[in-house]
Amino acid sequence: MNEDEAYDYVKSTLKKERITPYRQEELEYVKSVENCINCGLCINHCPVVAAVGVNRFSGPRSIAVELSRSPPEFWSTADIVYLCTGCGTCREVCPKNVNIPEVVNIIRSRIFDHRPDLVPKGLFMVREILTKHDLAFEPWEDKDEKTESRNMRLERLRIPFVPDKFLENAEIIFYPGCQAEERAQEVREAAKIILDYFDIEYTLLEDMSCCGLPARLIGDEETARSLGMQLKEKVTKLGAKKVVTTCAGCTSNLSEISYNYDWGVETVHILEFIAEDIGLERLKEATHRSNELADVHVTVHDPCHLIKHTSRQIMEHALNILRLLDGVRVTESEAYDSCCGGGGLVSYHANDVATAVVKENLEAIEKTGADRLVTPCPLCTAQLETNLYKIGSSVEVDDLTVFIAQRLPMKR
Repeated sequence: MNEDEAYDYVKSTLKKERITPYRQEELEYVKSVENCINCGLCINHCPVVAAVGVNRFSGPRSIAVELSRSPPEFWSTADIVYLCTGCGTCREVCPKNVNIPEVVNIIRSRIFDHRPDLVPKGLFMVREILTKHDLAFEPWEDKDEKTESRNMRLERLRIPFVPDKFLENAEIIFYPGCQAEERAQEVREAAKIILDYFDIEYTLLEDMSCCGLPARLIGDEETARSLGMQLKEKVTKLGAKKVVTTCAGCTSNLSEISYNYDWGVETVHILEFIAEDIGLERLKEATHRSNELADVHVTVHDPCHLIKHTSRQIMEHALNILRLLDGVRVTESEAYDSCCGGGGLVSYHANDVATAVVKENLEAIEKTGADRLVTPCPLCTAQLETNLYKIGSSVEVDDLTVFIAQRLPMKR
């Protein structure tokens, strides 16, 4: 028996015992758990614990320390591990850099592999769409209806339509993400307006597909890797140097998988691209009293996948952009650093938990006295808009990409 045959034999034996060997990249996260000093900071700062209490969600430490050290028993965490929103606060405050969000993903993947009956049924609905369409949201059956919906949104927002571009040698790929592709189409269109206005040579993917983040959150690593490699092939085939996104989750996930799968292509959020590639002075000049929009008082929500999984600098760019726009007054929310409750796919199976988590945000947003909330993430936009509506708030919600596009003049 050679080495490969021996390894396959060991794997088959482990599978019977419901054990999946750790991959090399997983070992780093698993070993980080050993550094835990039981200080409790992760529990004290966890937005889910704060929202529903330790009796409903025992917190990051219990997942990482008490429950993650017995691989054959991962499924005993099923009632807890799927309530984590993956916000990353625990990792950020941990003095020993224990990567609890990745430990959560590892545990979910083992449960999915060996005890799929314990995976919340709502997540299988997401997986069904992913495996059928390579997208996290079911595509429109009627393309004409999709176009009509898009045009109605653009008309309501008073922004123009820019035709899609499909180029072979563009240095920039604009990747809108599943939600902007199929649901929040105004975000996709707004990004095109910005890129087109500043004469950026960019291209869309002719065959849009998911980055794989929802599959990772479900625990379906096979589908996540398949989608990641599929996307790598599309991106590298075009020879682009940079991928520009409008989704916080896509930004963090594409940054990670492009590194892990050696794409050699940088991923940036459009706010970062505006600030560092287009330039704030050019934006200021372009938007200076360029339209007749009324003055507006705004507050901002910081998506977890940007500030805790990518870079806090991106939201500094967001504030700098808002402050240079004519007629825009900014008041930061006391809960600017707090989760919207929409992460980790929690709202798909435990909406009461997601709603409890977002409550802190709603109270802080109302307290600012702002007319409008802006945030650079379609998921956060939808989550906050829905919940503000439910409490009867008068605060309107915009994706920040759309908010910027509205303030650009018509291109001649």
